[in-house]
Order: sequence, then structure tokens, then C-alpha cells
Amino acid sequence: MLVCVKDANVNIDTMRFSHLLEADGLYDLNQFFARTAFVVAHKNESLETLLGVIWYLPVSSPILIVTNCSEIEKEKLERALIEQLAHHPHVFLIHQKDEAIAHFFAERGAHAILDVTGRVANGKGEGMYIGALIASLLGYPKWIVFYDADNFVPSALLEYTLAMSRLFMQEQAASVYESENGKMHNVRICWSSKPALGAKSIPVGEMGRCTRVVSPLLTELVAHWFNIQDCAIISSNAGEQGFTMEAAQTLRFSSGYSVETFLFLDLLSHAFNANKESHPRRVILQQYQAQSPHFHEKGDEEHIKRMISDSLGSFYYFSEQFSPGLKRQIRRTYKEMDLEVRLPTVYPSLRELAVEQDEVFANQYRLSERRLVFAGQEDLCG
Repeated sequence: MLVCVKDANVNIDTMRFSHLLEADGLYDLNQFFARTAFVVAHKNESLETLLGVIWYLPVSSPILIVTNCSEIEKEKLERALIEQLAHHPHVFLIHQKDEAIAHFFAERGAHAILDVTGRVANGKGEGMYIGALIASLLGYPKWIVFYDADNFVPSALLEYTLAMSRLFMQEQAASVYESENGKMHNVRICWSSKPALGAKSIPVGEMGRCTRVVSPLLTELVAHWFNIQDCAIISSNAGEQGFTMEAAQTLRFSSGYSVETFLFLDLLSHAFNANKESHPRRVILQQYQAQSPHFHEKGDEEHIKRMISDSLGSFYYFSEQFSPGLKRQIRRTYKEMDLEVRLPTVYPSLRELAVEQDEVFANQYRLSERRLVFAGQEDLCG
């Protein structure tokens, strides 16, 4: 473990394990699995790829698949998942354009997330926000983990999940004499490498194309905000990450591909501004350096530039507290990469929306419930 920052309001650690499977480090996996919601962000990945991801997730955990596939494909996907996962008790399928979800946000004044049709807008951040909402409505998850569906070798998720269980449960054990309230814990996975399928070698320690651009800016921010000069941020765009529900409900989400960087910035801002808050929350941020390579679909250069632009746009919302040096660094990045300025939409935290437990609403998306609906339809068509 490399401790970067540790003060009254924030811990930032970069984590490595000498061994993943240490009996005294795994604590009670059953407790962690039963109280952890896994949100899988899905767009147009094949059924086989999605089933591969689900196969590596704990069967006792709620698995919330938030899909933005076409609505025509949604029913096919739902029927296939019901058939393939007949014995899986805790799988939910939520379409990003679902009317009830849009109505839920509209009723609570979160109109910014709705597009011109009145449905939730396209975007990864919007899908993650929906996943966090459903986990909150279930009421019992204590932790929430976000994974992407475009994972072509999903056995890597075993390492990520075991690592998160160790880190979250260790912190829980260390906090046995402290109040659980007022603490926000985020674990972000740093991939060992991102090789292409069929690659003849696997370079280790090479950051992703977005992370290489955005993480140095966060390193500069940490240096300025927390007066520490040797803390290397390497997880600015981590697609695989977990939070305590306390953190997921307190942080704001943002639109599109900005979401990973925005969540990072919002988390740090709570630590930086803790003395100004009426109910300050201690921040724990852990960057876990995985040993498993991560194989997923690689975007072209235009896609990567858009992701970087979205990430950089997140900084705008916190820029009043930036150092002159960081502001110059951001402007230089825009100029050198010829990037478009893209400011994300920011959504209120679930705590601001006063979201309360409502399992009835959440369970309408549970596949076991949908199985009964389909069975009834088939009987009527008999």
C-alpha cells in the first residue's frame, strides 16, 4: 500500500496486494455479496458478452443491468435473459428510456436528465445514475459496484470483486468504533493493461488514453488542495469502481463520459470543503492496481477525444478553487489536443432528491417478476 494523502478529512491510497486470496483478508464474503449491488452498464453488447459478465458476478448479489439498447432489442434481450438466467434470483433489467424512470425523475424536479422526448437522455453517466437510484430504492445494499458490459475476458471481474470486498470490509472492520455516517469510500480499479484481442504481448502498467491526459490534472489538483506533492492519480477515468452507498447517494452524477472524472472531482471537493459543510463527511479514496489485463472494445481516436473533452468539462464546475497553474495546464491541454469545450450536465445527488426505500418500484424490473408477466401473456395467447 502506498499512502498518498492522509489528514483529518481525506485518505488517498494506491493499493497493491502481494496475494489476492489471503484467508484473513477476505473477511465474510457472504456478507459483502449480499449487501452489494452490481450495476452493469450495457448498450449494444451481444447477449453472449453480457452473460459472460453476469456469470462472474455473485449470485447472491442484486445485479442491475441498465441498458440503452434500442427499444426493439430490449424485449429480445429481456426474454433471452429470462430464459438463460431462470435460476438467478436477483437480476434486474432497466431500460434507460423507461417511462417510469423518467417520471420518477420528473416528479422530483430532476428535469435536466430528460431529453426532448421526455425520456432519460442518452449517456453512460445517466445509466450509472439510474443504477444508483435502483440500488437506493432496494434499501439493503451497503455498497455499489459499477462494471461495464463490454468486457471480453470477464474473469478479470473476479479479481476486481475480491479486491473490493477486502478493501471495503477492511475499512468497515477498522471503523467498528466509529460512526458509519459521514464517511464516503470509493475504490477505483486501475487496469494492469489494456491489450487488444490477439495481441502478442501484454504491456504492463500502461494507462488508458484518457487516463494519461486527465490523471495528471487530478494529481496537480490533489497537490494544491491537500498540500501533497508526491501523490500520483492514476484512476481518473476508471470504468470499474465501487462506492459505499453513503458516497453514491451523496455525490452528484454527470452526463455522458464525464461521469467517472466528475465523481472523482466531487468526492475530492467534499474533503476539501469539509470545514465549510454543516455535515462534513470523511473521504477515503483507494486506487487498486489490478494484476489482470482488461480486454474491451477500443474506441477510435475521435471517440477518445470526445471522452477527454467530456472529462475536462467536469473541471469547470470546480474551477473557482483551482490554482493558476492548474488552470493553465487545462487550457494548454485543450489547445495542444485541439479539443472542443464540452460542459457536462450535472444531476442532483440522490440525497438531494430525497430518495427513500421503495422495493415495489425497484422490483418491477426484477427478471423473476418479469418472468411471471411473460408467462401470463403466453397463457392468454394460448
